Amino acid sequence: MTTKKKTNKRATKTRKAAATKKATASDKKSKLANLTQTNGKAYEQSVETVRELENILETRKTNPYGTGDIRIFEENLATMNLSDMQEVAVRAGVFPSGNKTVLRNKLVKSFKREGFGVVDTVINKGSPVELDPSNPDHKAVIDYLNNP
Repeated sequence: MTTKKKTNKRATKTRKAAATKKATASDKKSKLANLTQTNGKAYEQSVETVRELENILETRKTNPYGTGDIRIFEENLATMNLSDMQEVAVRAGVFPSGNKTVLRNKLVKSFKREGFGVVDTVINKGSPVELDPSNPDHKAVIDYLNNP
């Protein structure tokens, strides 16, 4: 004699519905996490521009990490061997222990903790705009700015 196992159809339907609800909630969170606010200005500088600026300012001599940009620092770490990383760690005040991966993580964490790379852009805003009150367009702007 064969016995058939009874399945509860109602229970399987509710589990499937709950699983789809969770997926849509996480989708919404991930979409919101990717949003950024902008004001129309491009603040992101290319790595080449940052390197050129740091060469001019000789940042390598004044900064224990050799750079103020996290992207450049991570590229430098990728090319270093363990003894080079230990030298950087000693200069930065990080205890140089562990293998290459552990030391790299310590250095990146220390770099971020020190605040390097947080405000790493230099923005040239140019000269301020001169408004001429005799120009009717400029006068309209001046009036608009003066009235709160």
